[in-house]
Amino acid sequence: MKDALIKKFSVKELDAELFTPFTISSGSHRSLENAVFTLETAGGVKGFGEAAIATHITGETRARTMQSLRRAGARLCGLDAANYLGALCLLEEELDGNRAALAAAQMAVLDLATRLQGVSLWKFFGGREPKLKTDVTVVIGGAAAAYDFTLRMRRRGFGIFKVKTGADMDEDYRRLEAVAKAAPGCPVYLDANCAYSAKEAEKFILKLARMGIKPRVVEQPVAKEDVDGLAYLTRRLPMPVCADESAYSLDDVFRLIRRGAVSAVNIKLTKLGFLRAREVWALARAKGIKLMMGEMLESELASAASAHFAGGLGGFDFIDLDTPFFIKDSGMRGASFLSGKGVYSLDKVKSGIGVLPGGAR
Repeated sequence: MKDALIKKFSVKELDAELFTPFTISSGSHRSLENAVFTLETAGGVKGFGEAAIATHITGETRARTMQSLRRAGARLCGLDAANYLGALCLLEEELDGNRAALAAAQMAVLDLATRLQGVSLWKFFGGREPKLKTDVTVVIGGAAAAYDFTLRMRRRGFGIFKVKTGADMDEDYRRLEAVAKAAPGCPVYLDANCAYSAKEAEKFILKLARMGIKPRVVEQPVAKEDVDGLAYLTRRLPMPVCADESAYSLDDVFRLIRRGAVSAVNIKLTKLGFLRAREVWALARAKGIKLMMGEMLESELASAASAHFAGGLGGFDFIDLDTPFFIKDSGMRGASFLSGKGVYSLDKVKSGIGVLPGGAR
């Protein structure tokens, strides 16, 4: 059908301030600096994708990502959205060296295809879990700030707290005590973003246990190249050890699982794109590896796409899609299915991702 031919594309900057600096062991952000990719058919239907650029983690830049998206847009123009799978495969080759651009372009293709069909991305991926509840991140800072933030978010309705660690171990003990005091009985996840050696991580977790704090999962405690360290901690710790930075590709995940180096994997669309993320999901599920759905610093658009992916496929043990709650105003519209308590009600979305950039129709 001619009205499904992709005729136009655009690439625009997406900037938004954060309520508080998003500080982890490897860096700090005061604002979101992403890009929005738009595809439009001859019939006027649009699909949207977001590139979340994390230079301090992946080395990608916004200038390079936007250039990659312009190149991808030119390749996609003239294609029929009915051949969305062909488009996704084309993008795998075109953008493999720029995963933020790959995720955004594939997101726009899938948003477009599902909007043309009048189904949500959640239904497209299987429609298994209609509601997802995300954790909320306690960023690196002082113990008093951690207590105040946790108490405020607990009163809003959040019940799972992901604590960033790794800058100062002594202060981290105090911060975790503060989180436990502000939200007694609530699950706590740890994320060190590569900050420890394996022995340091083990010492840290053992002391937390003596303090009565038992994290549900420990994410990326060691450097991304330290597969031996991940394997050591997976054998020694009672909770799942989750690979994030170490799981940047399908090949990475295949090797980690085959070696028995991890008991959980963090899937991020910005790392993998949609096709490879789906393969990581299948491989992990087949081997009994737990799954986290995570993200970089993303607005409601990319966060919702990740939620559709996780809720549609099902089987995720940990949901970490909270960055929209750190953004003052992204300009995105239509995200009413994301509640202030961190619940994604995916069954409320009628078609596509359900989120539109400001001014879009």
